Amino acid sequence: MFINACNVFSTFVNVDFVADAIATLHQKADPQHDIYHLSSGADAQTFRELTTALAASRNKSGPIFMPGLAKPFNGAVNWMANRKGKMGYGGSLMKVFMPYLLWNTVFDNTRVTTELNRKPVPFSQYSFPLLKFSRESNFSYNFQEWPATAGGSAA
Repeated sequence: MFINACNVFSTFVNVDFVADAIATLHQKADPQHDIYHLSSGADAQTFRELTTALAASRNKSGPIFMPGLAKPFNGAVNWMANRKGKMGYGGSLMKVFMPYLLWNTVFDNTRVTTELNRKPVPFSQYSFPLLKFSRESNFSYNFQEWPATAGGSAA
């Protein structure tokens, strides 16, 4: 069985849905299909919808979109990506994610939503709390090491 877990801007899908789908499908004796796309499917929100929802959550006006600037901005991103240091690193990240902001790519999730009998939660419903948490924790997560033994701690 092949499972394509899509987690890009045009198809954000929450980890609870992905984890449940993987566990459920792998435990089935005879799954209905050989390939599943774990994505938001046709319900995927556009970049405009996501940024508008984030702005509304912050009681701000939404961003201004200027599609005609995509080509020159992409050129600037490519220029940055070819530099060294932090600018090159930032440019490289933007170069990787830019297509997901601009392209209208949707992975059909009908197979998995039919078998699970549910759809993933839209990203706009949890994006602001996630952004708030990320900012408050300085974009890091203070995890604890897994104990070395059931009753002890990792050494």
